[in-house]
Amino acid sequence: MWLKHEFPYRKHFDRNKCIFIHIPKAAGTSVLAALGKKSEKGRDHVSWQTYKKADSKKFNNYFKFSFVRNPYDRAFSAYHYILKGGNQGPEDSRVAASLAKYRGFDDFVENGLWQGAFRSHLLFHSQSSFIMSADDRLMVDFLGHFETLDQDFKIVAEKLGIDSSIAHRNKGDVRCRVAQESMASATREKLAILYAQDFANFGYPS
Repeated sequence: MWLKHEFPYRKHFDRNKCIFIHIPKAAGTSVLAALGKKSEKGRDHVSWQTYKKADSKKFNNYFKFSFVRNPYDRAFSAYHYILKGGNQGPEDSRVAASLAKYRGFDDFVENGLWQGAFRSHLLFHSQSSFIMSADDRLMVDFLGHFETLDQDFKIVAEKLGIDSSIAHRNKGDVRCRVAQESMASATREKLAILYAQDFANFGYPS
């Protein structure tokens, strides 16, 4: 049977004949709810390769889309999300305890992320690693932006034939913008290097 709801093809993907590649901290919870996902549990942060390997026929035929976010804001949002315990699972709780040792976001970037710590955690992976091929090809049919979520999701909804309204969940955009404005220049420089691919691929100024 082609439409078995097997990982990573969840029921709401098969029902809408779509693949939403959920990049962490880039409006994914809001998008999944709009697609009909009832619970916030069990969110899958997997790359395009995982979908293709799992079922190449679905991958080739389903409408593929994703959302990206300003790398500065996303890093700040991920830091605070984990600091508060993340998804409350054992791994996020362990990382939260490690983050608590830093004096703040600038210290975390300078002496944690920049030194290699935490980069293996999904929340700090580059956005490009989820949706770009090794030769820098975008592997989705449509790419929306966190900053223009409402208007970009309308394009997705029209393509899928679903309600275009989308509720903003896990909102922290104002706090992130304020944080970006007060971010130390050394922090910005390090994040610009760490996420250089994301700045280049998705049109965000570094």
